[in-house]
Amino acid sequence: MSKRIQSPEKIQNKVIQIADHAKRRDDARKEAEGAASLDHEARVLIAISNEIDAIVLRHLQAGDVEPRDLAGLLSHRLGTLMCHIEGKEKLWGVCEKVLKKQAAID
Repeated sequence: MSKRIQSPEKIQNKVIQIADHAKRRDDARKEAEGAASLDHEARVLIAISNEIDAIVLRHLQAGDVEPRDLAGLLSHRLGTLMCHIEGKEKLWGVCEKVLKKQAAID
């Protein structure tokens, strides 16, 4: 019995699929545990976050775009949004810390 060697693209997509499944399962568990303690705005923000994740993952899985291109697109959109926010310097400090932590920089 020989194992078929998968192309790197298929392996990457499989990894993304597994990670997506684990994240959805974990998110569903956390949401069920904390649903009663979240206010309406927090639930709306979680829903928006989940929608953004779904869009990003769908395009990564389809191979439509490279992760680097999506990161650039999202940073552009964030910059545009922040133009309309008061106290953007303080918010940027928070964003920078979150980005570095999520990207394992520092």
